[in-house]
Amino acid sequence: MKRKAFLCSFLALLSGGFAMADTGQTVTINGATVDKFVTELAFSGDNVTLTFDDNSSQTEDLSLVTIDLTYTTSGIEVSTKADKTLSTRVYSISGQYVGNSTAGLQKGVYIVNGKKIVVK
Repeated sequence: MKRKAFLCSFLALLSGGFAMADTGQTVTINGATVDKFVTELAFSGDNVTLTFDDNSSQTEDLSLVTIDLTYTTSGIEVSTKADKTLSTRVYSISGQYVGNSTAGLQKGVYIVNGKKIVVK
């Protein structure tokens, strides 16, 4: 079922839309579930330091830590066409600067204002 949801999201992106997903996680340390969201991991030898969303941190043996991630699609929006007169910095999907407007660009995926857009 997850594969089907991913495929639908991917097809929506190709057709000029974008998808949003919420990320969830279950953190377990030495068999006990931690009710915090991990924002950063730092590794040192066999230890891992977990930094949480409340800015607290905890260092544990790596073998005692598991993090299970879940992704829930919160919405898919489809736009009919990218605005070809958009005036801002435009980058290719590989990060190369291609100009200040989507006008005249070949069909494809571009990054404008940190968001992926599809030029048809």
